[in-house]
Amino acid sequence: MKKLLNYPIFVLLLFLFSCGEMTTENDAIKINQQGIECMNAGKYELALQAFLKAVKNPRLSKDSKGTIYRNISLTYNDLGKKDSAVHFSTLAAKCYIKNSFDNLVNLADVDIVAGKTGSALARLLKAVQMNPDEMSVNNSLGLIYLGEYDETFTDLDKALTYNSRAFEINSGRVTEDVLARTYYKKEDYEKAEAHYEHLLQNHPDIISYSLDMGMVKLKLKKKQEADNFFEKVIATDSSYTYTIETFKEANK
Repeated sequence: MKKLLNYPIFVLLLFLFSCGEMTTENDAIKINQQGIECMNAGKYELALQAFLKAVKNPRLSKDSKGTIYRNISLTYNDLGKKDSAVHFSTLAAKCYIKNSFDNLVNLADVDIVAGKTGSALARLLKAVQMNPDEMSVNNSLGLIYLGEYDETFTDLDKALTYNSRAFEINSGRVTEDVLARTYYKKEDYEKAEAHYEHLLQNHPDIISYSLDMGMVKLKLKKKQEADNFFEKVIATDSSYTYTIETFKEANK
């Protein structure tokens, strides 16, 4: 089965919570949230600027600093800067007690970028036992079982379990995108179509969603609708022409 486009490895940003006792830390938290909003809008450079500014706050607690370090790492990874992603994931891990939940999740990030998927999986399975209702660990496990990092770990039933749970915990753009891709890989095109419709309603300018929807429509034998999406994609970015023509040829 033809795959959808490759996506960034890490897709989940972390929110910060504060009891309101430290005004300067609250300022950093607000900037962190601004960075998250930029990431959700696909404005990665602006997001990175916000996170780097937030982490410089001298009043940050270790937990808050670890959260922002991880957001920096995720942003660098989305920008394709793997060395920087590893560096900040390592800094994030050091903010937590060894073998604690957050320590394991951040070290798993390092393993994933380094291509050590098996090690990452082992850490994440320990982490999810500690906190099965935390979004980031479900997201990371779902991506591993989706085969995003190493196809030998692909298990679509497990991917659906973890990606559905991540979406239940936080039904944001990123978790819905991953869930849609999971349904696509499981050849449940109707459910994939429903999620991409929702994504396009809220994020019509993200061209990859139009491409993905075109692929789903073609799988559902809705050729004219598929062509409409493909034409929109090519009109926006003609570099997708070969990808689209190859996909259409393979799915005649």
